[in-house]
Amino acid sequence: SSHFGSSPILAPVPKRRPDVLLLCRSRAKMEQAPQQNTFNSEEVDVEMPAPKQHVMMPEEQHAAMLNSDSPHESAPKSGDKLYSKLLCWNFSIGDPLGKAICGEHQMLFCCEASGEVGLGGKGGCLKCANTCELMMPEARCGCFYKMFCIKCGLVSPLDKPFLVLCQKTIA
Repeated sequence: SSHFGSSPILAPVPKRRPDVLLLCRSRAKMEQAPQQNTFNSEEVDVEMPAPKQHVMMPEEQHAAMLNSDSPHESAPKSGDKLYSKLLCWNFSIGDPLGKAICGEHQMLFCCEASGEVGLGGKGGCLKCANTCELMMPEARCGCFYKMFCIKCGLVSPLDKPFLVLCQKTIA
């Protein structure tokens, strides 16, 4: 004999869990139509606050610009006679004698070297000195040379001013 349609099939009823009941209740609340707020028995539409605005940050300056400043006597200075500069090359005429009559100074990130012959010895006598030093990397780069009164140097092309002719800044 066939049981199809003649008697209902009885299945065990699962136990109800409280977390499932809470979930069902919260879904029922979410499916309700939105309600309007009332104020003094009048219906009032309430707007949501504006979303948080995105603010553009100011553009940061690049901190790793090359520094070509040199305190060495062989480096051309803007106060020297006929100081001139064209992008990365600078030139000047300085004192023919002094601490460095002939000298050089090189800087390249983690290495710095200098050498000079000049009147920096005891009692103003001639002195010849050379140094070379390794250090932690710094953003320093440049080469400077002096031969009697003529000084020239190779500096960062990002250093301003870009064009100077006989101590007059052009660009």
